[in-house]
Order: sequence, then structure tokens, then C-alpha cells
Amino acid sequence: MEQIAIVKSVREDGMAEIAVERETACGAAHSCSECAGCEKMMTNTHTVVLAFNDVSAGKGDIVKVRSENAAFFKTAAIVYILPLVLALVFYGIAAGLSLGGEGICMLFSGLGFVVGILIAIAWDRHMKKQNGLTFHIVEIKKACSGM
Repeated sequence: MEQIAIVKSVREDGMAEIAVERETACGAAHSCSECAGCEKMMTNTHTVVLAFNDVSAGKGDIVKVRSENAAFFKTAAIVYILPLVLALVFYGIAAGLSLGGEGICMLFSGLGFVVGILIAIAWDRHMKKQNGLTFHIVEIKKACSGM
């Protein structure tokens, strides 16, 4: 996945702090800053992350950043899909074992959803420790450093 970012600072170890503009949550082809609906939902439209500074970009440069798709999609699946899948599986188990009426099945479904959320939280913590989602600056779009 490629995105455009602004270099906020360059560290001594060669890494760069970059501000990446968040994509629209609604999926529309517009800028969130121009949409009243999105503007109310988002107070901060930038995310600051560390990136490998492969092209020696300087502070203020506008750069193209690339990240691995596999790690991103794996994390998205765990965070968004796993809780729903576990809710359905737990519901199916409760219904299949005839543990009670619809209320018991719904209770088990909620339990499955909570288990999925707990797994997603644990995965997020694991990815933060492992620096699982890495970014690389691959191109300087506009050199603004030195101004």
C-alpha cells in the first residue's frame, strides 16, 4: 500500500517520523477536510508513525511511503472479522448443543464476540512490540527540507 506523507523529523538512527493523512472512513472519493460529516467524526486526520528513511528525506519533505499489504490485511482481518466469526461460531455451538433457548444462544454469541475483541487487543499489543507494520519512504515527491 502506498500513501503520501510529510516528514516531521529525522532521527539519528536513520528513521523518520512521518505524518500520514488518514484515508476516508466512508470510502467516498473526496477529502475528509471538505466533508461536514467526516469533519465531525475526525478531530485528527493525521497519524504519526516511524518509517525507514531509504531515500534520505529531510524534515518537511513530502514523500511516498510504502507498507506491506500482507501484515496490514492480516491485522485488519483479526480486528474486524474475527470477533464477528467467533460470535457466529459460539452461537452455533450453543444452538447445536441445545444448551437452552434463544437467550442462551445470544449470550454465547456475545461471549464469542468478547473473546474475539480480546484476541484483537492482544494482537494489537503483539504487533506494536514487534513493529509488525513497517513503512519505507520510497520517493521524495517534493523536497521542502532546507527552507
